[in-house]
Amino acid sequence: MAERDGVELPVPESEDLGRYLEDTITVDWQTPTVMECAQDLLAGLRDPEDRLRRLFSFVRDEIAHSLDRSPVRATCRASEVLTEGHGLCYAKSHLLAALLRIAGLPSGFGYVRVADADRPGRFVLHGFNAVRWPATAEWILLDASGRRAGPRTECRLSPPFSLAAWPDPEAGEGFLPFVYRRPGKRVIDLLERAPDFAAVIRNLPDAL
Repeated sequence: MAERDGVELPVPESEDLGRYLEDTITVDWQTPTVMECAQDLLAGLRDPEDRLRRLFSFVRDEIAHSLDRSPVRATCRASEVLTEGHGLCYAKSHLLAALLRIAGLPSGFGYVRVADADRPGRFVLHGFNAVRWPATAEWILLDASGRRAGPRTECRLSPPFSLAAWPDPEAGEGFLPFVYRRPGKRVIDLLERAPDFAAVIRNLPDAL
């Protein structure tokens, strides 16, 4: 990937695109509910762009951001996010990756380290997806986090990409270097092991 405004964009962790199509414990796209959801969303759509936009819009608009709901517990696995109908940016990226992989689009995970608006002097990771777009053989960045109070992100197939958080290098912000095949272990551990949602919010990671 190139740079934008002096910010270095993430590059693929692996050149093996098959690694970005895997079914995993977290990106559990072979779970029947996830597969059925993708099939319903993609029914009648043949154009790759239409299919991509439909999946993106569903996760952005129909799956709530957890901060808009304040649930008892956080979600993590793609199937769980779908069933519960909400997720933080990380969890929503897990679901979008699962749906995109069902559609045959290699999808990975990106993170941007930005200043924490609620904790001065500290940073937090914001999660999004990166998808290899076959028409250009390039990776595109997609952010379906969709918080009501945040910016409305768009599904753009070329730069400038639309992310809810774009780093300011002068403030010490920046992208983590890779498009990861799997979500960060530190992210997964927090979402799955925290005793409640409040504990997740108190301990949002600033690194993987």
